[in-house]
Amino acid sequence: MSADLTIVLNAIDHASGPIGNVHGKVGGLAGAVAAAGGPSKARLAAPAAVGAGLVARGGAAVGAAAQYEQTEIAFTSMLGSAEAAQSFLGELATFAAQTPFELVGLQKSSRQLLAFGFQAEQIIPMMTSIGDAVSALGGGEFEIDRVTRALGQMQAKGKGSAQEMNQLAELGIPAWQFLADQIGTSIPDAMKKAE
Repeated sequence: MSADLTIVLNAIDHASGPIGNVHGKVGGLAGAVAAAGGPSKARLAAPAAVGAGLVARGGAAVGAAAQYEQTEIAFTSMLGSAEAAQSFLGELATFAAQTPFELVGLQKSSRQLLAFGFQAEQIIPMMTSIGDAVSALGGGEFEIDRVTRALGQMQAKGKGSAQEMNQLAELGIPAWQFLADQIGTSIPDAMKKAE
């Protein structure tokens, strides 16, 4: 009888570490929710997230906490401080809540844009424009990823080439028209200049 009790106590003890870690991560997420929607939403979100995550998903909650921690570390490295990363992730969470796009996909696209050399303050306005263009065309995360990659390649090269412009055009974005309008010329002339 005591051996069974010891096994149960050991199982509870081994689970308390990961559960405490999940609780801490959800508490951080509640802080982001509070910044986005006020303290009452944070108080409601944290227990609901912990309860739903631990009861309905079990190990998935621990995986989600690990994924959030990994994302936070990546942005801390890219932005230079934990405070900047947390602030940026809070802004991104607010943005995700106002759009039909998933936070995880937006985080991925944001990391790509930062890696290509865009500044953090440029990301949300860019993601807004990209999201608007992709939504108007009926696209989703896949299309956002392609647009992000094309814009990032242009940023890395320091110029827009025909290859990236055609990537955007294939998605239905009138990139050549935008370029022609911006430089005050015709589309064929803009295409020739991009060569």
